[in-house]
Amino acid sequence: MQRARWCAVAALILVAMLAITPGYAADGGPSASAPPVTPRAGGTESTTLRFFNRDIMRFRVGHLGLSPAERAAAGAQRIREALAKGGPGTISTVTIPDGIALNIDGMFVFRILEGDVDAEDGETLAQAQVVVISRLQDAVTAARSSRVGRNLLRAATLAATATVALVLLVWGVSKARIRVRGHIDERLARQLHLMREERAAVLRLIRTCGQTLFLLFVAVLVEEWLRFVLGLFPYTEPWAGQLTGYIGSIAATVSGAIVGAVPGLVMVAVIGGLAQLVTKLLTTAARGIEAGRYRIPGIDADVVQPARRLCIAGLWLFALAMAYPYLPGSSSDAFKGLSVLVGLMLSVGASGLVGQAAGGFILTFSRTLRPGDWVRIGEIEGSVVNVGMFATKVRTPIDEEVSIPNSVVLTSVTRNFSRPAEGPASILEASVSVGYNAPWRQVHAMLLEAAAKTPEIEREPPPLVLQTALSDFYVQYSLRARLRNQSRRPGVLSALSANIQDVFTSTACRSCRRTTRSTRRGRWSFRRTGGSSRPRRSPDHVSRP
Repeated sequence: MQRARWCAVAALILVAMLAITPGYAADGGPSASAPPVTPRAGGTESTTLRFFNRDIMRFRVGHLGLSPAERAAAGAQRIREALAKGGPGTISTVTIPDGIALNIDGMFVFRILEGDVDAEDGETLAQAQVVVISRLQDAVTAARSSRVGRNLLRAATLAATATVALVLLVWGVSKARIRVRGHIDERLARQLHLMREERAAVLRLIRTCGQTLFLLFVAVLVEEWLRFVLGLFPYTEPWAGQLTGYIGSIAATVSGAIVGAVPGLVMVAVIGGLAQLVTKLLTTAARGIEAGRYRIPGIDADVVQPARRLCIAGLWLFALAMAYPYLPGSSSDAFKGLSVLVGLMLSVGASGLVGQAAGGFILTFSRTLRPGDWVRIGEIEGSVVNVGMFATKVRTPIDEEVSIPNSVVLTSVTRNFSRPAEGPASILEASVSVGYNAPWRQVHAMLLEAAAKTPEIEREPPPLVLQTALSDFYVQYSLRARLRNQSRRPGVLSALSANIQDVFTSTACRSCRRTTRSTRRGRWSFRRTGGSSRPRRSPDHVSRP
């Protein structure tokens, strides 16, 4: 990090040194390329004559078939030619019928015409002459002084000295900052009795503030260094004048903007405070309704929290709409464009979330589901844990928490076993298939006996057995009983199924024993009827010899 910071400072200094390198030709100045032209209201293009990085005058009208841009280029060329002769650079003027002609060492360079005067600002030809002569004299003096090698060597030496001083000063301040930061870290570690993570957060905050102050100090130093170095060279001296107080002007602009935004920010704070007060009142009222202290028609303990969230969301949206005109920069086109962009992103990207939230409110206020209900949503069966804004959470019998989007819940068939139509308990159903050879009355009795052996089934109203289908090879019987605790539904259904198997198995065993005894009695009488304890021989029996 330290090496990267020093590389950035070195790159900044290198760029500044490249910027102050004189870019003029050997004949007395840089090429006077005309800047981009500026169209006037009447359609005529005006051009500024620049020489040696300085604005001399603005040509607004053409003359003798030459456009303002051609007049500026020709004037700059004549100035270079006049200075290339090596004269003293004396500027003189000659009054002509349509204006004033300017000469350097007796050589004509350009004219100031009546049309070149800015009449809208009330400028006269005499005033324009004084201003133009002053600017041209300054440019000529700077161009002549740049030819002297002694002056350039002195300026380069001072620039190098200032650069070394800047680097040493920044290095010293950086070392001092590191040392001060170490002392602060040690004192905070001794005095602040905080957790390791909290102390690290405080240290990061202090280091960020120190680094910001350090960068601001370095920026001021670099600005002063640039202003000093640019002022040493005649060609870059205008840039030094423009750079003077640049950081200060930025700070003044920022502070002025902050002071100007204070009334609007105060109004925003007032609106936010009122919204916060109403939010607390709504929260207090919601807690009172939930505890049973207050009563509002249509709002009970099941829907009070979603209603509170909905009211608070609408309240803060209204507060934001009221505070929007008082926000700094809210009237600018950039702020309006950003607001439209954010709104478009939310409307396109969050359309699914808005649908989920609407589904959550519909489920809550319609009272379709409540926490604790035993439901079956599609293929998911279990107890409702929470009906949230975006999803409904269901705890299955195998202890899995399934999150179902509210839009899926609204479009699916939902069976709520905790909402009986009649009586305090819902129905638990168990189905069996028995062949036609079994007496149906006996099957009814066996199913009712299995229900009686299951302790958690309600006795009133009594269980009921129905024959729900007559298939080709069997009859389908349905045992329906009331179950009060629906959270025990899987366990009770398992116990009921086990009792049904036990009853059917024991009945089948008794039937088998009766059949066996009857068969044995029949064989014994057959044997007694034969008159002997042994079986009677058939007539064709042949004894063994």
